[in-house]
Amino acid sequence: MAREKVDELEKKKQELEEELNNIEGELDNSIDQVREDVSSSLAPKNIIRKYPLPIVGASAVIGFLLGHKRKSSTSSSDKVGEFSGALLSELKRLATRKAISFATDYIENILEEKAEEHLAPNNGEQDD
Repeated sequence: MAREKVDELEKKKQELEEELNNIEGELDNSIDQVREDVSSSLAPKNIIRKYPLPIVGASAVIGFLLGHKRKSSTSSSDKVGEFSGALLSELKRLATRKAISFATDYIENILEEKAEEHLAPNNGEQDD
């Protein structure tokens, strides 16, 4: 009888350990999924795709403010300042081109999708 109780306790212990391992595995999977979701939602590419126009606007404002501050604080006799000013100017120009390119691509994609939506129901139909 005592042996049966011990066997029963061992069996329950094993079941509980298995259940604990299953819970631990599910928890690990949940944590991995949350980590993946958070990292993908905070990825810069996804944020830019979700909010392209506000990002472009904010970039333009920040670029303007940095450029305005930079011009007022540089000395014309400082060669290092002139070089960094030229470099900053070139970087702003490239960033502006990239932002405009991204914005136009985004708008073109939206327009193409809208055109496809409007043309799709009319496929095969003839206007009278």
